[in-house]
Amino acid sequence: MRRHPYLRFSVSFFAAITVMSAPLGAAPAPMRGLLEVDHTQVEMRSGFWGARMQAHQKVTLPHALDCLEQDGHVTNFDKAAGKFDGALAGHSAFDSDLYKALEGALISLQHFDDSALRQRVGAIIERILAAQQPDGFLIAYYIVKDQDTRWDNLRRGHPMYNAGHFFEMAVAEQSLSGQPKVLAAAQRFADHIDGIFGANKRYAVDGHEEVELALIRLYRATGERRYLDLAKFFLDERGYVHGTEHKLFGSASVLALAVPVDKLESEQQPELEYTRLRADKRRIQDHQPVIDQHEAVGHAVRAAYLYSAMTDIVRLMEAPGYAQALDDLWRDVVNHKMYLTGSLGTGQYDDEGFGDAYLLPNESAYCETCAAIAHIFWQYRMALLKANTQYADLLELTLYNGMLAGISIAGDQFFYQNPLASVKGASRHPWIGLSCCPTNMARLIPQIGGFMYAQGLGQIYVNLYAAGEAKLKLEDGAALKLTQQTKYPWDGHVALTIAPESASSFELCLRIPGWARGRPVPSDLYHFTRCEVAPVTLKLNGQVVAASPGADGYLHLQRTWQAGDVIELDMPMPIQRVVAHAEVAADRGKLALMRGPLVYCLEAVDQPGADLAQLALPNMAELHSEHRADLLGGVTVLTGQAVTGDQRSLAITAVPYYAWANREPGAMRVWLKRAD
Repeated sequence: MRRHPYLRFSVSFFAAITVMSAPLGAAPAPMRGLLEVDHTQVEMRSGFWGARMQAHQKVTLPHALDCLEQDGHVTNFDKAAGKFDGALAGHSAFDSDLYKALEGALISLQHFDDSALRQRVGAIIERILAAQQPDGFLIAYYIVKDQDTRWDNLRRGHPMYNAGHFFEMAVAEQSLSGQPKVLAAAQRFADHIDGIFGANKRYAVDGHEEVELALIRLYRATGERRYLDLAKFFLDERGYVHGTEHKLFGSASVLALAVPVDKLESEQQPELEYTRLRADKRRIQDHQPVIDQHEAVGHAVRAAYLYSAMTDIVRLMEAPGYAQALDDLWRDVVNHKMYLTGSLGTGQYDDEGFGDAYLLPNESAYCETCAAIAHIFWQYRMALLKANTQYADLLELTLYNGMLAGISIAGDQFFYQNPLASVKGASRHPWIGLSCCPTNMARLIPQIGGFMYAQGLGQIYVNLYAAGEAKLKLEDGAALKLTQQTKYPWDGHVALTIAPESASSFELCLRIPGWARGRPVPSDLYHFTRCEVAPVTLKLNGQVVAASPGADGYLHLQRTWQAGDVIELDMPMPIQRVVAHAEVAADRGKLALMRGPLVYCLEAVDQPGADLAQLALPNMAELHSEHRADLLGGVTVLTGQAVTGDQRSLAITAVPYYAWANREPGAMRVWLKRAD
């Protein structure tokens, strides 16, 4: 079968496999790439992610809603609706955190029957809708403070960021309830924005990207093409002067808007002002048109949201220049600006964002949890667009390491930043006043099942391995059930049972992870020290078959499948030593440890009295893995012998990076000295 990264779909194919709960006006299929398999089609009740789904439902969601209510997020809407006389709480983007937590609850409720949570969420949403203005506007801060300034401070007020998260919450609500009320409210707000912004209207962009993604999602849910066009307008407007015309950003034009000529005191002032404004624009990716952006700069969360929306646009419509810009941006991030954990952001320029190439400090790493989540969204979309395992590899790497470190194992403690080294240790916080990270986590975790599979023409793609069951539709409308039995990520054995309702011919595409093919990441930024790769083995109904992945990284198995066919995939998980590119000064002379998709670290609690900064791991020291069900919720630890600063041998224990700071506080380190 001929394969191409830009697969095209027919509307009939989309109609055959679209989830039944989709609105009647749902948009047609993407023009390019693979089709999503929605999280509602995948259940994970056991295994690694099953346990986290349970903790999320029972602990994280009620905890998040309690904290949000205590902080005044909900009463803000009561005040905006004229039903509460107390003070307004928080800042102009306060609404967005509540929307994210509600979206997470609405997604989770599609997997768990929880009538109390459903009633609580419904009641909060009713209080939100009561504040909506007749023209559709719905941001509590501006309704209460000053509606005349609602669109004045786009750069720092983030009104469209609020709107975007409302749209995404509304789509999740409609998916759960099947009712039009909340989605209709979102459309009224979107129509209000569309009436103000766009070609031959007002040319401007929000300081924090997100509305672009949300408008695309609203388009996918309703079929209303204006929302897709408005999303692309906001993307295309970046890098231009904002006002009443579409004018390219440049020194003279920006200066004219920002600094009156009679205020300039010297010939140097215009250039200084231009430099300052350009730096400010870089922070929000507004310094160049998106098709001219080939280097990742600025705030990492905003950037990854921008890149995610650009990827969606390439999948959904014609967008000259977008694909090349995305490829260049992806290479810049993956080759120069990404941590081993998949995390993004160094804070070098005090912008929670990207630093210079290869500047990846460990102790001062910013690595905001939201940036890891945004990175997951981007890599997921790139995997759909390109049908290549390198994107799913990065999705998985960030999921298990950069993202998961942001929440405690119990589910009620959070990190905003995720360094790769700590001298004194750190404790997660029960809540973070700027709660973007906890609430973003609340909406990400219950949708992880939606990252596992994808569909092409006559193809089923398996991108992630986790115990669970998926229900899909084939092109002819026939049902297909896929069941994974596995202890992944602790074990590389996966048993996949295929059960079509009748014998069906299709190609099953199994991702062979980069770590199983000798590459921790799809670039030379990090590499394993050992070159040999343990062979992956494959059995079909108990018989060994050839298991060589194609150039796209997938094993392609074309046959007529019968109910009860079983694929067994065995991916050995040796302990790997990782070294960084020589240009990464922070990691020179050091190594890190990985096993499967997991990055490991040392914690002081396991090496009492040792100075982790002085520990060195000999190149030839034997390392062993051992699963400990009674430790940190059940983890596989790595053990071996290291050398102390005074050349003594010391037994060490490494735990998965995501699990650090779940015990008593103490030093932590991912990168260890490398002994000759």
